[in-house]
Order: sequence, then C-alpha cells, then structure tokens
Amino acid sequence: MRAGQQVVESFVALPDPGRASTLDDLVERLRALKVWAGDPSYENIKDRVNAAWTEAGRPAGELVGKTTVVDCFRPGRRRLKIDLVVAVVRALHPDPGYVTQWQQVLQVVGGETRAAAQVRVRAGLPPDLAGFTGRTAEMDELRRTLCPEHAEGGVDVPVVVAIAGMAGVGKTQLAIRAGHLLARGRPFDRVLFVDLRGFHPDPVQPPADPAAVLDGFLRLLGTPGQRVPHDLPARVAAYRDRLAGSRTLVILDNAADADQVRPLLPETPNCPVLVTSRRRLTGLPSATQLTVDAFTPYEAVVFLSRAAPGTPVGRDPGAPARIAQRCGHLPLALVLVAAHIRGTPGWTLTDHAERLDERHHEGRLEVGIELALDLSYRHLSAEERRLLRLAAAHPGQDLDGYAAAALTATDPATARRRLDRLCADHLLEQGASGRYGFHDLVRGYALGRSRDEDPPGDRRDALTRLFDFYLATCAAATELLAPVEVVAPAEVVPPLPTLPTSGVPGLSTPVLSGPDAARAWLDTERPTLVAVAGYTARNGWPGHTTRLSGSLFRYLDGGQHADALTVHGYARQAARRCGDLRAEAWALARLGAAHLRLRRYAPGAEHLRQALRLFQEIGDHAGETWTRNVRGGRNWHSRLVTNRRATG
Repeated sequence: MRAGQQVVESFVALPDPGRASTLDDLVERLRALKVWAGDPSYENIKDRVNAAWTEAGRPAGELVGKTTVVDCFRPGRRRLKIDLVVAVVRALHPDPGYVTQWQQVLQVVGGETRAAAQVRVRAGLPPDLAGFTGRTAEMDELRRTLCPEHAEGGVDVPVVVAIAGMAGVGKTQLAIRAGHLLARGRPFDRVLFVDLRGFHPDPVQPPADPAAVLDGFLRLLGTPGQRVPHDLPARVAAYRDRLAGSRTLVILDNAADADQVRPLLPETPNCPVLVTSRRRLTGLPSATQLTVDAFTPYEAVVFLSRAAPGTPVGRDPGAPARIAQRCGHLPLALVLVAAHIRGTPGWTLTDHAERLDERHHEGRLEVGIELALDLSYRHLSAEERRLLRLAAAHPGQDLDGYAAAALTATDPATARRRLDRLCADHLLEQGASGRYGFHDLVRGYALGRSRDEDPPGDRRDALTRLFDFYLATCAAATELLAPVEVVAPAEVVPPLPTLPTSGVPGLSTPVLSGPDAARAWLDTERPTLVAVAGYTARNGWPGHTTRLSGSLFRYLDGGQHADALTVHGYARQAARRCGDLRAEAWALARLGAAHLRLRRYAPGAEHLRQALRLFQEIGDHAGETWTRNVRGGRNWHSRLVTNRRATG
C-alpha cells in the first residue's frame, strides 16, 4: 500500500530534493519531476535546455545532445553536472525558488559546497603587461563606457562591462590593462579583484561561491571577521553599503554565469565593474556587452614583433604571419611562442615557423595554444618542467617559494629562481607578495604532462612533502599566536617533528618572527589551508586533515567561522573514512563550537551530542569535559587552556 501511495504521489506532488542524501536519491527525484511535469520526451527537454542556454549567451559548442540529457536521469552516477541538472529542472519547472533549492542540494550532495567556498580575493590590480598591444577599438569602447563623464545617464548610473571571448583570447589582460589606464587618469579609492574560477580544469574546483567572495571582499573593506553576516542577502547589503560613496573598481574575472556575478555587483555609482567570461552574460541586462575575438592577422604580427624584437626574419619574409597563423592569432599562444623565440638565440623567425609547421604536421597538437605550450615546455630545463608539473597539482589557487620547494624537495631560493623563470616564459603568473599562479589552460596542460611523465608514487611523495610543510608551518604559526593547547591534549594532536627553517631539502619553513608575522602568514594562506584540508580528506591523507583541523582551531575560532565549518567538516569526513573515533569526536566537537559561534544552535547542539557520545564510548575524559563545557556555554578558552610545554 505504501509503495502504491508513493507512485500516486509522484504524479501529484512536486518532488522535494531536500530529502535526498545521495546522487541516486537526486536522480530518483529528477525522474519523478519529469513525470510530474507531464513526462516530456528527452528530445523536448534537450531543446528547452539549449534554447535557454542560447538565450543566456552560451556558444553553440556548449549546447547538449539528447544522450547527455538522458544520462542525467540514469542511476549509478558518480558525478552529476550541476549546471546541466539545474537547467533540466528549470526546463521542467521554472520556479526560481524551486530551481535554487535543487541547486543548493546538488552542491551539498555532490560535495562541491566546501570547494566552492575556497576563493582568494585581492586588493589592487595585478601587474600590467608591458608589451600590451592591439585592442584599440576595445579599449576605446571601455574608456567610453567606464569613464563616469562619458557613461550614459551621467555619474548616477552604475556601470558594468561584461567582456566575453574564448579561452586564451586575452580577456583578463584587457580588463587589467583597462583598470591601469583608468587608474592613471583618476586614481580609485580601492580596487577589488577576484578569479571566480568559472572554468577551472580540475573538476573538484567548482566556480567560486558568491557568498565566499563577499566574505573576502568585506574583510578587505575593513569588516572584522566576526562582523561578516552569515547569509548571502545580508552580505550583499553590507558589501553595497561599504562601497557607497566610494570610487572603487571591481574586476570579476573568469565568471561562470550571470547568477554568479549578480550578487557581486556594487549597484553603486562611481564603482565600475569589469566582468570577464567565456560566455556572453546576457543575464545581466544592464551590462554593456563587449566581445573579444582573436587578433586580426595584422595585430598578431605586430604583437609578435614587439614581444620578440630584434629576431631576424630569415629567408621567408612571411614567417611572422605563418607563426601567427599557427598560434591561431590567440594572444596567449603568441605570448608563449614569443618567450620561446627570445630564449633561442641564433634562430630566425623562418626557423621558428618551420618548427611550428613540423609540430603541426606531426599531428600531435592541433590547437594553437597547445602547440605554443608544447614549444615552451620543451624549452625548459628538466627541473623547471618538473616544477611546472608538480605545481599544477597544488590544490590551492596559488603558491609561494616555500611550497614550491616542498613539492620539488629543494631549497626556497632555488625554487623561487625556477618560479621566476617559468614566469619569464609566461607559464606562470606572478601575483602579489611573491605568489605564483596558473592560467587555467596552462594548469590543465601541466596536469596532463604530470599524468604522462610523473610516476604516481613520485606525485604522492611530492604532495606529502607539501602537506607536511603546511602542517608544520601552521603549527608554528598558531603556537606563536597563542602558545597553548586549546583543542585537545597532546596525544590527540600528536606533536609534529621539528623542521629546520633552512638547509633541509623539501622541509624548509618560513621564519615567523612573532605573532604579527604568524597571523599574516595564516591570513595569506587561509584559502590554501582550507583547500589542503579538503584535498587530503578526499585523497588519502586523513592524518594531515585531522591534525590541520586541530592546529587551526584557535585561529579560525577568532572570526573565520565559515572556514571553521569547512575544515572541521573535512576532518570529520577523513576520520570516519579511516575509522579514527577519537579524531572524529574532536572534529564533531569543533564543528559544534563553530556552529554555536554562528548562532546555529540546533546543528551545534547535535554535533556536540554526537561528540560527547563518542568521547564516552572511547573513554576520553578530557574530550568529554571540553564538550560539556561548550554545551554549557562556558568560556572553554579560559577553563581548558593547557600549556603545551607543561604537558609535553
């Protein structure tokens, strides 16, 4: 009778995705939604999805076929493509609230919520490209639109420009160039910049959550961590209030879609916004749409001549045009090839053109960017190639010389020299404070090279050294901030081996001179540490995850409560996978404390109840006492602080 009743309800009741706990549960509810919507054919659903995506500005190459849509309804899937399933739900029942509910549940069940919350924001513009050339029409359009005295409607109109174009066409550099030119004409009070990670090559790095971006922006704008609102609407309101009356440039790079961008718009006069995306963001009706194509053949040749000056042409006067054509006239490919040309003295442009022709005819690489990357890669030394491959496996958005040294088992000075060489060849991008990052196309290329060239054991050893480095430096930093053991007795978080600050390959750590330096390191590396916690939990380093959770507790408890939920949640996941009841209990206790900090009393109490049960089961009286104090609302920091040196 119950089964029959469920069948009947599937025809009359709108399926509730919130009750799903697995991907198969979601698929079952998606099938029920299809029935509820009148059981349209898969062909019909495909047409609806593609029509909506075309209207939203997606290129034809991203539209879906019937088979792909059918796959969404098949059980036994290990992953679901969230944007496609959301589009299917919207095609079947276009209620905004219902679609949002599905999107949230898909992120939670698919394990992407925590990863989406990891994002690094920055104050200030990245460096301008010294050899920037071309794009005259695009720059003129940007000046007309972004300069308040030329904006339609005057200075009272918020200005948004959405720059769209294919990968490698130079969207980001155009936005950065425009920002620098505007700032020279009339300086901004501040600049906010973020990579929204809309098209990351690693599937476990989903587009950044707008709420996490706003958390970072609000902190850059002077909001203390404990004063950052918890929900997205409140963060949007606080963000816009902070920007009101200021002259702030906001650059939202690499956006996935209009929904990701919309909460990040200041909606404030004198706060222009530049958005870049591989898609046309027609869902932003107030934005000026600017499409950037590949260089014209003439622009490409001019760019090449300026990027590699003084190189003789050789016997073929058409060699520059041949090189540009092999690069698909794409700026990124031309930059990479120009770096290779500068690094091969004695070669003429004709020689380079013939080499590109050979590589093309060998059939190995057909795309201009891949061809350029291959040439740049082959020009590197063996050590530089290895660093590029291993750095691409780093789970964070960027890294410094110490992290590179850990990956490659060398010293930081040598690692930095190699990083600088990779930057000179335009294979890495140098950011602020000695940090290095990847263009997503270069990262994808390097990851592919690593899979082909690095034995799995070597990759794992490199990552283990990296995680050891972060764990050791994190422990040293938190010890300087508060030289006490707050979270657990010493046997719960075993002491790390003492690592020298220099002279030991792969294990060099920065010298932290005091609490201020320690906090600065933690603040800088916080997004990376959260990413490391997630990666180690998912990929077989559970001890690193749980120890990182313990080491970071006091720091995160000082105002980074959303990150605390993420890190301690990863620790619980890791502990459960390896059957470590004590580590699971402490992760639950820390989760409970973080929830209480966020005034989420029901989940906080439930996590603490589970922690208390586990502590009682394993006979951990210290953990039991700590948890009871948290449940009782007492000041556990003052009651349970134990000097680490006294306890050994």
